[in-house]
Amino acid sequence: MIKVFEDFNFSRVGQMQSLLEAHGIRTFLKNEFGSSVVGELPFVEVIPQLFVLEEKDLGHAKELLSAEIAASQPGEDWTCSACGAEVDGHFAQCWKCGKAL
Repeated sequence: MIKVFEDFNFSRVGQMQSLLEAHGIRTFLKNEFGSSVVGELPFVEVIPQLFVLEEKDLGHAKELLSAEIAASQPGEDWTCSACGAEVDGHFAQCWKCGKAL
């Protein structure tokens, strides 16, 4: 088993697990229920961790995770060309008129 991802946000780790498994990569999730003992154990002992079971899948798993992490990063704020509204970089569609970026 090779650790490929960890995050205190269990939902995020679950999303990454689903991504890998959707591409045929077998995974193991460690510390799935670790949040129930936070405070009693050191946080580094209970952080949810995602492992790839087979070394042959490691390269593909890292590529998929890197692409997903990059895609989830917000872009720069932008101005809608249709109505002139300022739109936060997280969004690909104008909040005011609905025009796509």
